[in-house]
Amino acid sequence: MEEVRWYALRAFWNKTQSLIDEAKKAGCRTYYAVHTIDCLEDGNLRYSEEPFIPALFFIQCHLSWLLEFKQKHYNQFMIYTDVPGGKPAPIRDEEMNIFILVTSVQSDNGGDIEVLEPKPQYAKGDLVRVTDGVYKGTTGIVKRIKKDRKLLVAISGVAVVAISRIPMCYLEKIETT
Repeated sequence: MEEVRWYALRAFWNKTQSLIDEAKKAGCRTYYAVHTIDCLEDGNLRYSEEPFIPALFFIQCHLSWLLEFKQKHYNQFMIYTDVPGGKPAPIRDEEMNIFILVTSVQSDNGGDIEVLEPKPQYAKGDLVRVTDGVYKGTTGIVKRIKKDRKLLVAISGVAVVAISRIPMCYLEKIETT
């Protein structure tokens, strides 16, 4: 039996929501990372949701279903692939769960998370686990960005988010062998 896995996709031509809706209708689990922002319009405070990374969404499905979906919508999205073989690259459940946790938390000021371009240099540094607080259970790499210490959480080759203001006492170094 074929395994259900997470896959990352990037939609074209504002097709994100219609593709997500169709995948949900087919029984697939989807995730589209959004955050709430506030803006002042005509003296009134309004809230709206904006994507963390526009057009990037995730589908949890069988590979065969994804390939049929791609064939049906060949020019409406791309699937993130492994570089050597060009095959759709599945995302580990643990990696996806951490990404969902981090991008689902709504902070009071909205400024604690920023999206970074995935770059190989983020693979270097200390691997840590958050032991308490809203990000408890998250693992990531500590990196100094703009003179501030941040925890980077990545989906390899797809997206990296940086979290600020995690107390040092909440971090536990993970020894790698």
